[in-house]
Amino acid sequence: MQEQNSLETIVEEYIQALEDRDFARCMDFYREDAQIKFHLGHYQGKENIERWHRDRFDADMRVVRIDKIKADGENKVVLKGAATSKKLKAWKIKDLSGTMTFFFEEGKIKEVKFGMRLYNPLEGW
Repeated sequence: MQEQNSLETIVEEYIQALEDRDFARCMDFYREDAQIKFHLGHYQGKENIERWHRDRFDADMRVVRIDKIKADGENKVVLKGAATSKKLKAWKIKDLSGTMTFFFEEGKIKEVKFGMRLYNPLEGW
């Protein structure tokens, strides 16, 4: 069983590695059999997760805001925040808010799920 604080710290360190564009460090956080569920894509195994990271680095994806990082149970951490990229900016979208849900096994990332925070632009009218 992982301590919740240490899992939150691992997520913070991973986000820092993303921001630093430290490809090798990013990959060190993942298990060999890990998976990423991002938008409509599913990236299974280290080779595909490497491709996902290279694609995000090429798109200049950046985490622009972290609202909250909280352990949820003994092997799960949820990060709420916002990210941007060249692709989003090309669509005139400054950033997208959402969640990254990390699942851990033996101190390494087993799975990451990305979820966009959707809202109704007419809400409050």
